[in-house]
Amino acid sequence: MDSNNQLRQLIPMGRFRSSPIIPLIAAIIVCGSPGVNAVKAAELSASAHAGLDTNPHRLSSGLDPDMEFLSLLDLKFSNRFDNDVSIRARSKHARYPGDDRGDWSRTEFDLGYRGEFEVNEKRFKYRLSTDWIDRDKNYVSRTTGEDATFGGESITDRYDYQQLNLNAEISYRTQNKTRLRARYQRRDKDYEDFSIPGLSNFDYDHNRYRFDVQFRLADQHRVSFEIGDTERAYEDRRAEDLDGNDIAGSDLEYDYTEYSAGYSYRPDKSFQFFLEVSFSDRSDNGVGYNDSTYDSVYLSWRKKLSPTDEVRASLTYSEFNYDNRSFSDTALIEEDAFDNDGYLLKLDYKRKLPQYGDEKLTLIYELQLEDYDSSDERYRYDRAIVSVGLRYDFL
Repeated sequence: MDSNNQLRQLIPMGRFRSSPIIPLIAAIIVCGSPGVNAVKAAELSASAHAGLDTNPHRLSSGLDPDMEFLSLLDLKFSNRFDNDVSIRARSKHARYPGDDRGDWSRTEFDLGYRGEFEVNEKRFKYRLSTDWIDRDKNYVSRTTGEDATFGGESITDRYDYQQLNLNAEISYRTQNKTRLRARYQRRDKDYEDFSIPGLSNFDYDHNRYRFDVQFRLADQHRVSFEIGDTERAYEDRRAEDLDGNDIAGSDLEYDYTEYSAGYSYRPDKSFQFFLEVSFSDRSDNGVGYNDSTYDSVYLSWRKKLSPTDEVRASLTYSEFNYDNRSFSDTALIEEDAFDNDGYLLKLDYKRKLPQYGDEKLTLIYELQLEDYDSSDERYRYDRAIVSVGLRYDFL
């Protein structure tokens, strides 16, 4: 029996799909088990939001997208034990009463262990973990604005998936506080299965290797550099020639090379600033039809204004371009993979309400803005989401 099948026995994905709240319940049960060591740090919260989404399906202005009301439920649980075992679960569910095609859910479950060891009086730290993700969302065509079809059959579940990661990392910190770290990830991603002739399969496995170094310039300043390589192999998908036609007998593989540089500034616990610039090149094992580049700049900022008030903001600007690929009206099967450039801005403001819940109740305002351009006008869109919600921290 191969390792992936063994993992599927340990984590029964099919059962989780029928009830995405199960991982959260399982996490709580594990924490209450008598064989588990004393709790070191635990968090359990539930939040509910209501708001407006100007473009739930990311449609171009030519399709005249409708503004929709949305509601969001977010459940989170995490725990660390004295024996350095950690557990984390999160389940998010969005509902659009006026257009249920916009409904989506995402469930995550993570189990990890931290430890350390010494070699020649040098102390190394390591972490081993496995995490599982289930995502469910309707696929609405960005060409027609209607439920996606292929060969006359519905493919609205095309991008639903379950993902299992196995992660390992090891790090070493020098006397001058420079941190060296190596990380490895094995991923098994399983998309919704279809038996429609001509429709490709997105399922894949990958191995990802990363190495980074972080320099501590001063107590408040840190810079980091990272290099990574990912080897991805698809289970049932063909490489393509320069006209986009399948190459018979081939099995598509990608190789990603990634570089990034980051800077963080944290003068005290109430303020934090982070900047990261990253570059990624993708090469396929065919003739280069899918060769591409992805570059991004990420900024995040957090400020605690008072014991009860906090504001956070993040901005991502990205560009995704193909080296050898052009598009036609028939190239509509992988709509998320069209070239684009634009930004994603997120802003939230949180205020604790001790007068109503002994500092367990928090009022949250959130704003999200997206604006993306593309060589194809069907994939140019803008979007705004504004919401207000309440979070209650049980632990």
